Amino acid sequence: MKNETTARQTETGHGNNNLSAILDAKSIAIVGASDDPAKIAGRPLAYMLARGYTGKIHAVNPARQFVQGQASYSSLSAIGQPIDLAIIGTAAERVEAIVLEGIAIGVKAFVIFSSGFAEMGEQGRAMQERLQALACIHDVAIVGPNSLGVANSRNGLIASFTTALENTPILQGSFSFASQSGALGAYWLDIALRSGLGFSQWITTGNECNVDIAQALHHLVDDAHTRVIGLYIEDIRRPLEFRKALERAAAAGKPVIAIKSGRSAAGQIAAASHTGALAGNDTLYDACLTQFGAIRVDSLTEMMDMARLLTQGATPAGRRLGIMSVSGGAGVLIADASEPLNLSLPAPSDATKKALREILPPFVHPANPLDITGNVLQDTSLISRTMDILTKANEVDAIVLFIGMMHSIADVFTQTLTKAKQTVQCPIIVIWVGAMEESIQQLEAHGIPVFLDIPQAIQAISRSIQASEQRNRMAAQTSLDTHRLAPALPANTLSEWDGKQLLHTQDAIMLPRAILVTDTEPDARPTPPGFPAVAKLQSTQLLHKSDAGGVILPLHDSQAVNDATQALFQKGSALGIAVQGVLVEEMIPFDHELLLGLQRHPRFGPVLSLARGGVEAELDPDVVTRLLPLDENDIVMMLESLRSSALLRGFRGGPSVDISAIAQRIAFFCEWFLSQELAEVEINPLAVKGDRLWALDALITTGTLQK
Repeated sequence: MKNETTARQTETGHGNNNLSAILDAKSIAIVGASDDPAKIAGRPLAYMLARGYTGKIHAVNPARQFVQGQASYSSLSAIGQPIDLAIIGTAAERVEAIVLEGIAIGVKAFVIFSSGFAEMGEQGRAMQERLQALACIHDVAIVGPNSLGVANSRNGLIASFTTALENTPILQGSFSFASQSGALGAYWLDIALRSGLGFSQWITTGNECNVDIAQALHHLVDDAHTRVIGLYIEDIRRPLEFRKALERAAAAGKPVIAIKSGRSAAGQIAAASHTGALAGNDTLYDACLTQFGAIRVDSLTEMMDMARLLTQGATPAGRRLGIMSVSGGAGVLIADASEPLNLSLPAPSDATKKALREILPPFVHPANPLDITGNVLQDTSLISRTMDILTKANEVDAIVLFIGMMHSIADVFTQTLTKAKQTVQCPIIVIWVGAMEESIQQLEAHGIPVFLDIPQAIQAISRSIQASEQRNRMAAQTSLDTHRLAPALPANTLSEWDGKQLLHTQDAIMLPRAILVTDTEPDARPTPPGFPAVAKLQSTQLLHKSDAGGVILPLHDSQAVNDATQALFQKGSALGIAVQGVLVEEMIPFDHELLLGLQRHPRFGPVLSLARGGVEAELDPDVVTRLLPLDENDIVMMLESLRSSALLRGFRGGPSVDISAIAQRIAFFCEWFLSQELAEVEINPLAVKGDRLWALDALITTGTLQK
């Protein structure tokens, strides 16, 4: 564990300091402890006393002999006993001295409630940077500052002043949560406790001077009691480390459900190139989460719906659903909700129909959805017998049962379903409109998730399957090589001619025949490579040539080339830019245009964007972005996820392309990119015909890799 910890200490101040030192602390000191249990520094003591924290608690308040009935000490040093964790709830200007005192007596972990640090300006930022340096130099873990704290349901440790625990008892569960927002963390905790899900561990990271969201995720992956992980993210400070943590979560079989705020245009990355405009911040966060098997949701309610399914281990192994309903109309609604999400409702085989007819009333037609009608009121055993038939035939991956009301026989229903759960060999998922709380609790205690309406149930099923499929794909891939994924600082942007000379060092993407005309005298110009041709003004000061009239086409003979070349040299003089020459290039016939963008993002590392190409790329963006490394199958999925993918498949008799071959070429090109010291490559358009690709225009920026 120590070696793994050291290996993850990739950035100053953010090593994987052991969060267990905080959450499993056996001796706690509360510095600034208040006798008032309603005050910030009084709540942790009150909570832990009331909820039976299993370790020792020491109050530090030099102004009092006793705090909430506990002996009070004048300082950390005065305690005279080993302290695992110090909770600090004092004014910001006192925090650094308290941390230093704690380090001097061997305290290895701190939770800092105090605000007034980086969120308050330069002076606060300087104080926070000193705390970060202390954590790094002395190898201690610090949560905060400006944190709502942490909690561990297993040992009753509540190093927090959240109001979510004022009147609600702790309930142990297998769902854990890490949040960059204290308020959202408190709301999550309240919902988790009131819904009956409970929690294992709860972490709010505050200003993240030391423990950040990536570290918290690593810790929850290692927590034996955590089965499902929830995250609220505002900003990932160490994306590569966060990717590693997601990779570990997937390998451990622990689903991650994440809320990432900031989908608005204000969060987009500003860049001069099309790729920068398309691959904005939220796009990269979304790619990071989705690509590494996390489930992105938009609300705490949606997160709880997902957790309800995942904590019960009820993710179907495939996309085939068997629908049973006491209402024919509800069955139709479930079918309608399933189809757009690529969930199938396979018709029963003849053998299954025969078996169903033997147990169902004669007026029930064996189909999928199966309307078992209100007759189930007379014979609830129909439910379990029908489920047995459907699952033993191995024709469905999960059974979704719809129930409405039926409170008078709720107990019989729950008994029937819990008994069926013992023999049915696939997940049972219940949609129970109007379900009573006790019915929900009884079913979920036996591993049967209950939803209150159709849309959230079907959405949760679909997203859990999608994430499971992605985690399975990840299992076949090698671990991340962070050296190859280093970000790059942009250096020089090349002209199209110079960029294409560099592209000649690879063979995945072809290049049209071309010459560079540097002499303004027609008689001194070389022969054009072929016709029709295109002439393009070359200057590192004119990167998007079409916008400035720097491209002339089509050119069908040498005279047209000479005229165009002369006109472009004059255009360069009129624009007052340094002209390298005029690129004259053979025009290549093609069937489709794409945009291919590769960049070494300053935080996320190498990124691939594929989009519908041409000058309309930004007018109506149809783009998909993923983080490297990627293989051929990943890129096939990218191409097929474009809205315009039907065109690539030959929509309405149009020309089709060999998507597998194209994906393989792009995968080879990505490997070439990773071997180069480049910050960005944009090819737009990337011409496609059959199984071949041509770079018709290229914008390349060299870079210095950040080791």
